Amino acid sequence: MRLKIPMYFQPFTGWKDEVEVKGNSIGMVMEDLFHQFPELRTHFYTHWGILSANVLIYLNQEEIFSLQGFETPVNAGDHIRIVPTASGG
Repeated sequence: MRLKIPMYFQPFTGWKDEVEVKGNSIGMVMEDLFHQFPELRTHFYTHWGILSANVLIYLNQEEIFSLQGFETPVNAGDHIRIVPTASGG
């Protein structure tokens, strides 16, 4: 499966805007992404190990936590979108 990388995260993927990832669930896909690009993990998770509020993950236009979270199954033809959110004041 091809995963588009938003510009915000591209410095941590060697400026790749799209990468090939594998997995049968959102969690497995994300683990494969972090295996390939370990530096990304700290930009997705807080120091408590939970997904940062500054990152949203969508599967086919649905935010994953409105589905089954990281356990959400992924099928051929599905589209995963990572969205970094703006924060601050």
